[in-house]
Amino acid sequence: MEEIKNRVFYRRAVKFGNSSGVLLPKSLLGAEVKVLILNPPVNIKKDVLNIIGDILDNIIGIYVISVEKRKVEVLVVSNSILRTIETGNYHLDIIPLTILKKSLKEKIETKLKIKNAKPIMNKMLLFELKKSIGA
Repeated sequence: MEEIKNRVFYRRAVKFGNSSGVLLPKSLLGAEVKVLILNPPVNIKKDVLNIIGDILDNIIGIYVISVEKRKVEVLVVSNSILRTIETGNYHLDIIPLTILKKSLKEKIETKLKIKNAKPIMNKMLLFELKKSIGA
């Protein structure tokens, strides 16, 4: 029993009905276990809104550009704020709409970012931006 007591299991939480669960060996049936969260799931929308909460009244749209491993790149379209925020796993580029539209005409990398973007806030603006570049 001592070898089971000190054993550590690394498992991913899986869907279990309307919940999630951790599957363990049948030999542990009835045992009291401790579950420690090592990497909480990413909630991009909630995290981004918390990061830009103090300037939210100046925001026109929010779009996820890329998610690689746990690094998330987000484009935030504003009325007049130009800023870059790096915090935790997030890289936020806050760009005024006028500068973004100009960049769409001049830079191919901006077009590619908009083409692959996924909306968090203001899906219609993203649709209009994609339409303007023919995507």
